[in-house]
Amino acid sequence: GSKDVAFPRLNSIGFWIQPLGYILVAKIAFLRSTNWKYYDKSSHFFNFFNKLKLSKNYYFSQEDFLNAKVLEDLKNLNFLTEFKSTKKIKDLNNQFSLKSFFGSAFLNFFNYLISFCDNFWALANKLSSNRRRKIYVSKCSNRTAVTAGWTFITPFSSNLKYTGYGAQDILLVSVVLAGISTTISFTNLLITRRTLATPGLKNRRSLLPFIAIAILLTLRMLAIVTPILGAAVLMCLMDRHWQSSFFDFAYGGDPILFQHLFWFFGHPEV
Repeated sequence: GSKDVAFPRLNSIGFWIQPLGYILVAKIAFLRSTNWKYYDKSSHFFNFFNKLKLSKNYYFSQEDFLNAKVLEDLKNLNFLTEFKSTKKIKDLNNQFSLKSFFGSAFLNFFNYLISFCDNFWALANKLSSNRRRKIYVSKCSNRTAVTAGWTFITPFSSNLKYTGYGAQDILLVSVVLAGISTTISFTNLLITRRTLATPGLKNRRSLLPFIAIAILLTLRMLAIVTPILGAAVLMCLMDRHWQSSFFDFAYGGDPILFQHLFWFFGHPEV
């Protein structure tokens, strides 16, 4: 560590903790929603192979098409109407949708085959379309990627109902890490100013540059306001995961309290 401060090792610790907070802030943009789920896996019911008993009717070769079983079904007109597709089609004028009532003769065509529930391709098509639709919806409504803004406005940031596990928790932890790093650094610099200053600096016999005076005043100000923000963030985390009610109005908390605590830090810091 640097040798021109009171505690060089503390200077190194504060320097290396701060990037952790910034990395966590950047991490929220790349969160995978598979790590935090607030919804149950969707279950689909498929009538899979429930009409397998009628598979003997699938004879379209010249030898087997006119067997006794097919002729018997043709007499009752069941062979062409037993299977009904659920695929929606439009009429020639594209005015309204209809359900097609094509029989098993159309199962030779793949676009009709995937509409029936008695084959593997229908199952694969339904699963892929449902999964694709679910991904699109979860990208728009996934609360794991939703935060309460850079001011951590309560009760949104303190309630898992509005901001789920994931990005909001990482942001709160990153603020704690940045606060720890800042506290270590300004404490080290203030102690350095008090213990390692030249004799003429204490009784103002030597003049300091304006930037040095501003930095020293800023460090003293941070020593006052940074613990307040850290306490507010920890209270928010406790509301989220440890059933406290600092900011929950329904249980006697004050949602405006967090704004006072945050801007007690925010206004001097800005």
